[in-house]
Amino acid sequence: MATLFRVIRPEPRLRLGEAEARALAPLVTQWLERGCSGAELAHALLPGLPQPMHSPVAILRDRLQRKLPPEQPAPPAPFAECGRCHDPVPRPGICRTCAGLGTRTVAVGTGAPATPGGVARARAALRGWPRQRAAAGS
Repeated sequence: MATLFRVIRPEPRLRLGEAEARALAPLVTQWLERGCSGAELAHALLPGLPQPMHSPVAILRDRLQRKLPPEQPAPPAPFAECGRCHDPVPRPGICRTCAGLGTRTVAVGTGAPATPGGVARARAALRGWPRQRAAAGS
């Protein structure tokens, strides 16, 4: 109710009683639960109001229902860790390997055979780095 009163305060034609605001409060709550701010609510309710205002509560109810934004999808759940080996798993608990239902496979890269080559390239690049930098600066 407080949000509704705060939003409609600038418009003197939208004076509501407490019972009317209480009836509209569940609709305002839906807006807020869907991530809308008071400014977005004001933008949906205040512009283009009719000149002879016969029923402010009916106009607000109509706009709150008709312009209700769609629900936002829930964010994807983060991965959990296996309770034994600490590998990522989609749900809390233990992984298939620790449960005895399969073997662990390396999903990224080629594992240990690629490491010595990568280390050698990194060392070579770092060894040449100060000389290359000094040559570039002079």
